[in-house]
Amino acid sequence: MTDRSFPTSESPVTDLGHNIRAARQAQDLSLRELARRVGISASALSQIETGKTRASAKTAYEIAQQLGVTLAELSTDPSKSHHGTGPSSAVPNHQGPEPDGLAVHLRHAVEFIPHSAQRTVNLNGGESFRVLSGPSLPGANCLLLTYEPGASSPPNDEFVRHAGHEFNYLVSGRLVIEVGSERHELSPGDTLTFPAATPHRLTNPWHEKAELVSLFLQTPPHDRS
Repeated sequence: MTDRSFPTSESPVTDLGHNIRAARQAQDLSLRELARRVGISASALSQIETGKTRASAKTAYEIAQQLGVTLAELSTDPSKSHHGTGPSSAVPNHQGPEPDGLAVHLRHAVEFIPHSAQRTVNLNGGESFRVLSGPSLPGANCLLLTYEPGASSPPNDEFVRHAGHEFNYLVSGRLVIEVGSERHELSPGDTLTFPAATPHRLTNPWHEKAELVSLFLQTPPHDRS
């Protein structure tokens, strides 16, 4: 996906590189080893962690996957905790609600996230996203993505793939979403759902900004190949 940004004064901007380093160190994983798993050089990863460069959407997704977290989880601010929002740390939490307690959790989970607490992440390639959801709904992450005119995610005619499923709702503008060999042109109000393991890319070849709400559903462990 492309870099999604929401340049508002109320929106805190996440230091994605800092969170990547914190999650990597929490897992006692060396810079060189994570870079090897992601398929980039150690120097490139170091520049991302120190904020000298921004990760592309494809690299950010791969880093999150290798760290065992979602991109939304990697975008939270582990140093802060808002009453009633409870943002989770970028360090993977494999406990969560037990299966028997999940139904109880969902019956009682109420989560309010004010606009001022929603984190924004800017990526390389003209794309940014705002994290709309918190930890109250296990296995789901909701993002508001913004694609500036000419933005492509990932850039350079590449495709991205990751675990789970995607549900997309185009709020404004127009957007092209390619899923495998299929090409879909979305207009406001259109939706598109697909398995995220299928290579896909999003582009905005028009002269107006596009905003997309994306719901990412993680694949249950027993369903993963």
